[in-house]
Amino acid sequence: MQMVQRAFVFCAVLLLAACATTTETNSTWQTKTGEARPSFAHLYVLVLSENAVASAAVEQQVKKSLAKRNVEATLASATLPAANQQAADFRSKVEQAVKDSGSDGVMVITLLKSQERDEYMPPTVDYLPMASAPMYLGYGPYVGYSYSAVYQPGYYQNATDYYLQTQLYNAETEKPVWQAQSRSMNPYNLKSGAQGYAKSVVGKLDRDGALKR
Repeated sequence: MQMVQRAFVFCAVLLLAACATTTETNSTWQTKTGEARPSFAHLYVLVLSENAVASAAVEQQVKKSLAKRNVEATLASATLPAANQQAADFRSKVEQAVKDSGSDGVMVITLLKSQERDEYMPPTVDYLPMASAPMYLGYGPYVGYSYSAVYQPGYYQNATDYYLQTQLYNAETEKPVWQAQSRSMNPYNLKSGAQGYAKSVVGKLDRDGALKR
């Protein structure tokens, strides 16, 4: 029974790993040489996208990742739900929303591009539990299990990578202070992609010292 349970846990881990999204993030400070690098306790998060559902999903995941580090977040999708990003007064609405939120920093996220590629999936060998004796011999021999190897050949599949830019502004001076480029590799779905991006970029902000403790 323990061997069966272990096999089940192993398969579950493999399934979760397959659904996770790998995101790479490279960052740089944009402050001048010798200038103090700010850290922020409350970020206003804005995703510039024509897809309102995708924007809200990314903002929510960023908020969750920031909350784990005790950093507050106000979301554009919550404070500007009906705003048209192409409208002439959009900028003034964002500026007012930032002031009303009391945020000390503004995070602006933009999708730079999406790129398709062929991804090679290497061969795998799965080990499945098999009964070691026929059932007619009784339950005694049947509770023992052996493992049978199932070989899956390698194959190519179409994959899509998403490239995002994250710009962090000082809310008081309105100047850019930190920037990052992220590559989310073939997300399983919107939620998985948003989680992978948020975990990567917020982790980078933390390691760069841009979040107050």
